[in-house]
Amino acid sequence: MLKLMLACCKVYISESRNKAALKSIEKAAKLFPDVPIVNKFEDDIYNRVGYTLVSTLSSSGFCSLKNASFAMVKVAFETIDLQEHCGTHPRLGVVDHICFHPLGTTSLNLVADTAKSLAFEVGSNLQDCSPDLSIWSSTSRGKVA
Repeated sequence: MLKLMLACCKVYISESRNKAALKSIEKAAKLFPDVPIVNKFEDDIYNRVGYTLVSTLSSSGFCSLKNASFAMVKVAFETIDLQEHCGTHPRLGVVDHICFHPLGTTSLNLVADTAKSLAFEVGSNLQDCSPDLSIWSSTSRGKVA
């Protein structure tokens, strides 16, 4: 029997009031129909939105969950200007937090590899946005890369 490897990705973006930007970010995610947005939490006081995505993972290297997350990050960097941002939540940037979680019997190592792959892709392809990246996972035994 084939085991289904599921994972969740939470993407926190420092914006909840710019509806055009949010619509563009959500449109980018919808390019990956196998990665639904299962929850959207908007906090207008913090001016922050959190998206929860769920999908299957593959050990083959192709990962729709990572690709959808990257598409959302890319559009967020293109549409949000932190110079115009105000909110009470301390933020590290346009996208201030992304976390991956295994669901069911999915391996934590596979999820950590997916997170590292996303961080590499953001750092390699969105250099104009100057993202600061910190990677932490429970598989790294507290080490930050």
